[in-house]
Amino acid sequence: MSKPLERIIAGCMTGTSLDGLDVALVKITGTGLEMRAELLGHHAVSLPEDLRAALMSLASGEAREPIVYMRAARALGELHAGGIEQLLAGGGHPPGAKLDFVTAHGQTIWHAPRDSRKDDLSQPEPKSWQLFDPWPIVRRLKVPVCYDLRQADLVAGGEGAPLTPIADWVMYRDRAELVFNLGGICNATYFSGESPRDIRGFDLVPCNLLLNGLAERLLGKPYDTDGQCALAGKPSRAVVNAIKKDAMPHGQGVQSLGRESFRADWLDRVLESQPNANAGEVLASAVEVVCEMIGLFVMGLEEVDLQMVFAGGGVRNKALMQGLRTQLKVMGEVLISDDMGIPCEAREAMAWAVLGALSQDGVPVSLPQVTGSTNPGVAGVWAGL
Repeated sequence: MSKPLERIIAGCMTGTSLDGLDVALVKITGTGLEMRAELLGHHAVSLPEDLRAALMSLASGEAREPIVYMRAARALGELHAGGIEQLLAGGGHPPGAKLDFVTAHGQTIWHAPRDSRKDDLSQPEPKSWQLFDPWPIVRRLKVPVCYDLRQADLVAGGEGAPLTPIADWVMYRDRAELVFNLGGICNATYFSGESPRDIRGFDLVPCNLLLNGLAERLLGKPYDTDGQCALAGKPSRAVVNAIKKDAMPHGQGVQSLGRESFRADWLDRVLESQPNANAGEVLASAVEVVCEMIGLFVMGLEEVDLQMVFAGGGVRNKALMQGLRTQLKVMGEVLISDDMGIPCEAREAMAWAVLGALSQDGVPVSLPQVTGSTNPGVAGVWAGL
């Protein structure tokens, strides 16, 4: 019997929170949906403040000259190339192992999955823009880059997100029934059976967009370190209701969320409506909202004894994890991805490496039952082949 194909892929992700770049070095053994993924190493790079400010401006819909988009895309590509070089130089992978290619998400600067505009340029169809320039990676690392993985689903009528459920199935299918990512948006992957046809995926609630946004306003810090301020406070029903009124998405069915799903002043409106609430009270209430929304989702599955694994930066928020364990204790076991050999911060970057491998193998990475698309086909643009 011949040895299964092995590939080493670097997966790269910058998320909705715009707090940094995660790079995961992944060994893929086998092909297609039978592949196995092993994390070899992980590296995090902070976004330079000028690049973060530029991307935040673009993601906020501010009018900018086209050259600003070009400069940001090139700088993002250079940051990726440097982050991958740093990971490779740091070891943590088999000696002599050769990087086969890179899969990069790019930075979402606008997500419009339900665009209904009619004009001379387009018909109404879902749209999403992941800004990225792959050529610095191609030039510096001399490997191909797979990127722009959402467009095949969008042009097929889907919302282009979430895409990670099929990667979660490759990474976690033997270990859990539910995978949660506590990122800028909390999303969930649910394995209702043993086939890829049984995979479901959902964007649920703003998570770090909510918690970090409030921390910036109330604490003057990018986030509430370890959830300490929230732990010191007590939730207020009035604040909880104010957050739900102004910060929660509305609608049913297939729904993907992004920064654009919430009004620019959403957090300011919450704080203005509760002028007497202190920082601990507000942050504890925000944690309560996230936990309640996740709890309602799990209850709606009407299953018990679930194995639930949590990943993403929000896992480091002790107040959030304490609240989730309390909320979900009667529904199953709450685990964190670290316990399964995949650090919480590495899960999305690792998932993107898996999506790149599937794309190379000719396997569609989006699932119609998740995104709402029709026959999306094989996704991804390849540079440097």
